[in-house]
Amino acid sequence: MVRVRPAEQNDLPALMELASKTGRGMTTVPQSERTMLHRIYLSQEAFARPRPTEKGETFFLVLEDDGEVAGMSCIFTHLGHERPFYSYRISHISSHSPELELRTDANVLTLVNDFHGYTEIGTLFVDPDKRGGGVGRLLSFSRFMLMAANPGRFGDKIMAEIRGWADENGNFPFWEHVARKFFHLEFDEADKRSANDFRFIADLMPKYPIYADLLPKEAQAAIGKPHDSSRPAMELLMRQGFHYEDLIDIFDAGPSLQARIENITTIRNAERRRVEKGAEVKADMPALVARIGMSDFACISVYVDAVDADTIILSQDQISELGVKEGEEVLVTPVKGRKS
Repeated sequence: MVRVRPAEQNDLPALMELASKTGRGMTTVPQSERTMLHRIYLSQEAFARPRPTEKGETFFLVLEDDGEVAGMSCIFTHLGHERPFYSYRISHISSHSPELELRTDANVLTLVNDFHGYTEIGTLFVDPDKRGGGVGRLLSFSRFMLMAANPGRFGDKIMAEIRGWADENGNFPFWEHVARKFFHLEFDEADKRSANDFRFIADLMPKYPIYADLLPKEAQAAIGKPHDSSRPAMELLMRQGFHYEDLIDIFDAGPSLQARIENITTIRNAERRRVEKGAEVKADMPALVARIGMSDFACISVYVDAVDADTIILSQDQISELGVKEGEEVLVTPVKGRKS
């Protein structure tokens, strides 16, 4: 059985093994045991907290496949509360000379804090050996199920940073031709520092706009372009109602997506159903089922005959994975896809 649940301290060894497989550019994945354990502690505090707080919170989820941790994802609330959250906004400038009958167009990058106060979804990673069969979708959308199961706990605006494009050598052209000029650090070192303190970004990044047209062609081409391995995740989010509004990551120029929480398909379609125990349904309509609540949250993928009934039939194994009882209410959301 596969399920998503809150991260626990004894997940640390498996999470560190996962982190070693992420590759470059996964800024929000802790790369040391100390920072990973701190992430787990913060998450446990957030899940145990009975009410929302104005401070930023971290909700750390893991994908569990037959008892083994096979993936991770996070929710970060109140961006910018403790440290500035920077992005580049792409603006388009046009100039016209009537006398010469000439017109020029240029793209300009400006450092902004447009995502201040947003809730971020990030750290989405599934073990390459465990991918397929809808597990990536389950892990990604379980964050929306957590939001739907706890209305009012998360902000009205959600964003996601998508890892930027890298060349065949694993180098990020935008970093090499722009950010490196100001930080004088290797990408991995700047990436590591940014996970703990964003102040150095404000100190070192240029305060004036950058004309993108003056950059080398390979850097221009990387602006707003997702990493090859991150494109499927980006497409999943865009089908959920996320959109791109010319905001990019300042290190690798990956696109930043955003959506209002009420426009996210999984959240909008979530409805409560009472659990009825029975034989596992053999149907072609996939759905996500989540336990309602915070500290005991869990989410699984099932197949249903219909989504307009008052109840949902779950097998004993599925009931056990969710940690619910027969007759208890759960949250159910249909999702697009085929049974695999």
